[in-house]
Amino acid sequence: IQVLNDSFFINESVCNGCEINLPQNAQARQELRELCRITAQDGVSLIAKHVESGRIAAVSFNKIQFAPPPGEDNFFVKFLKEQVHSPQALCLMNYMITMDSKIDVCAMYNMDCVNELMFLATLPEFGRHGIGRALVEATIEFTHELSQGKGVEDIAEELRGLRPAAVTALWTSFFTQKIGKKVGFKVLNSVPYSEFEYNGKRFDERIDPVHNKHSEQVVYKF
Repeated sequence: IQVLNDSFFINESVCNGCEINLPQNAQARQELRELCRITAQDGVSLIAKHVESGRIAAVSFNKIQFAPPPGEDNFFVKFLKEQVHSPQALCLMNYMITMDSKIDVCAMYNMDCVNELMFLATLPEFGRHGIGRALVEATIEFTHELSQGKGVEDIAEELRGLRPAAVTALWTSFFTQKIGKKVGFKVLNSVPYSEFEYNGKRFDERIDPVHNKHSEQVVYKF
């Protein structure tokens, strides 16, 4: 929770674009914490712990994604309809749903299942030590093992029959885009922040220019 509160909600680009970072929008942050809690139940999310202090230094909330049965909504759409009430969280969820729908990665690569790296965050005091990259690399390694049927006993029972064939993500900052390039993610689509808006302003009007003018839809295929 601390990593979300003290890093992700404050610094992440789309959180800024949707005004989730503003103090008065506590309900939006609570709804997104619930999204992370449900996501963590899959058993594929990862943390980095500072050994000396025992603090959680960084997190990677990962979600096993697969095509729902005909007539049913996918995970993000279902969560939005059932759990999201604040306009700020609604904006962020719609951003993720829109970006994921730009290119159907599963159809492109003929896959039934992927592991989506949903939220990646590091506490500021632990930044610039390669922890984020280490979590991304660990996510790739773990997902690759799952694709081969290894380690499935560690994930949610209802997911043990699935074999994620790739890791997908939305890179929303200069830092994650840099990590993705270094570890071998393929950029499928680059979408300017000017395409998204909230409360009368485009995302690019609120997001720090250091984070580029676009976000990326990416995949790491095994």
